[in-house]
Amino acid sequence: MKIALLCSECGSRNYYIKKTAEKDGSRISVKKFCKQCNRHTIHKSSI
Repeated sequence: MKIALLCSECGSRNYYIKKTAEKDGSRISVKKFCKQCNRHTIHKSSI
């Protein structure tokens, strides 16, 4: 399953990850560099 990581500041989809289907539905949040904001921000999974 391909999931996009959205920037919490501007909402742009900068990264895509593969995730196995889980029943708990937990969302991933990681700190990554956003090209639009030009700084490190928290990115959250779209689903």
